[in-house]
Amino acid sequence: MAEYIDLAHQGALTGRRMVVAWQPADAVLAGIEQALAQGFTRHAVDLAAKLSAEGSDWVGHAAVIGERRKSWRRGVIADLVEEVLPIDLIPGLRRTVAPTLVVVAARPLPDGATELLVMPHASRTGDPEAAFGAAPRVRAAADALVEAARAAGALIEVDRRSLGVADPGCPASREAAKRLLGWK
Repeated sequence: MAEYIDLAHQGALTGRRMVVAWQPADAVLAGIEQALAQGFTRHAVDLAAKLSAEGSDWVGHAAVIGERRKSWRRGVIADLVEEVLPIDLIPGLRRTVAPTLVVVAARPLPDGATELLVMPHASRTGDPEAAFGAAPRVRAAADALVEAARAAGALIEVDRRSLGVADPGCPASREAAKRLLGWK
């Protein structure tokens, strides 16, 4: 099982780890569909192909949401104007979600079950204060995946929300996202 960083408190941008009775490819497909349903789009890099080329036992897909330019802080004066005027009512001036990557990865376990991870990573290129803007969407996707597995009778175990994966060999870790997908 992947070693993951547990929460000492309820953080804003968190992922989930679960064990399911699905095949890894089916589990990843179910997870990525939930992310897409929450407004994420597929990442340009084919994570599954990269993992396969490395001979990894992990299967995975990645999806992204947000825009760097529209999420970045505009300056003190612009921030003050935004506080006073209803800028969010003007579509062209609304800030968007900061760039966020979600990795859905799965691998077979020795007992025939599948370890499934849904792990988000905020980009360091967007507004640091808006880095957790995608949190409700990630949480909704992970919760919907848990419920889908439960409804199908495939949910074996689900862990508490997690801040990340400590194992750099796991494609859902920050290090692997940087190495495999060029995520910053």
